[in-house]
This record gives sequence, C-alpha cells and structure tokens, in this order.
Amino acid sequence: MTHESESQLLGEELALALNDRENRSLYEYYARNYPESLLRKLLASVLRVPNERIKKSRGALFTYLLKQYAHSKHNNGRN
Repeated sequence: MTHESESQLLGEELALALNDRENRSLYEYYARNYPESLLRKLLASVLRVPNERIKKSRGALFTYLLKQYAHSKHNNGRN
C-alpha cells in the first residue's frame, strides 16, 4: 500500500469517526502531514467529549486541537 493510499484511508476514517464526510479531503491532508499516532490520539480525545460540550462540531474541535499542537510545536522549536 502506498503512502498516498494510507493517507486516503486514514483521512476517510477520521471523517467518518468525526461525522464530517464533507471535509474528507481536509482529513486526508492532515494524514499526509501529521503523524498517525498524533491524529489517533486527538481523535480519541475528541470522541471522549460529551455531545453537550461540543460547541460547533467534533470536526471543528479536532481541527482546533491539531492547530494547537502545531502552534505549540512551532513555538517550542524556536528555543
């Protein structure tokens, strides 16, 4: 299996789990650019949040957490 097809499968898995199929290409992008272990860790965290605590959507929360990770990694790399 090629890296591209692995990214597509993981992207599709994320989209389905987050009930956000219309943004599957975004999740495929994440799968190509971030470690699978990180994406799975964030997915597990997002899925543990009760529905009543989700403000927009699980997909939006996932993206927010991923951006927080990327921002913190970028800033930590400057030291």
